[in-house]
Amino acid sequence: MPVEQETGHPSRLLPFIDEDPTCGPPLEVDPLPRERAEALARNLKGIADPTRLQILSVLLAAPEGEACVCDLTPLLGLAQSTVSQHMRTLVDAGLVSRRKRGTWAWYAIRPERRAVLDSLIWADDEAAAGNAEPGRFMAKA
Repeated sequence: MPVEQETGHPSRLLPFIDEDPTCGPPLEVDPLPRERAEALARNLKGIADPTRLQILSVLLAAPEGEACVCDLTPLLGLAQSTVSQHMRTLVDAGLVSRRKRGTWAWYAIRPERRAVLDSLIWADDEAAAGNAEPGRFMAKA
């Protein structure tokens, strides 16, 4: 019921405006699809740890493109169980593949992730050497 009918006095309320004049026109863009956002979040969660970034750098630089936990533990100065847990996180994130050979598991960067991870991990070195454009990785992501 309008205010005038209840009180007998004219309303002093401002009229309702459908658009906020200070905000500008609505954006005509679509957000990242939810499924892609969730997959990207899993990948980012997988690498959002200094130890996992070190592991990825070793895997990227490994001569055969793969490494065993037994290779990683002395390089990282961590227990085998700790390295194995980090490897599981990287596998679950879809960044690393796992192959069992005897009693050891061997890990390698998934081929479809190699270029992005290589750019992410080594981009600062390239930028410092003057070989990369600033923000190069961010533009590709």
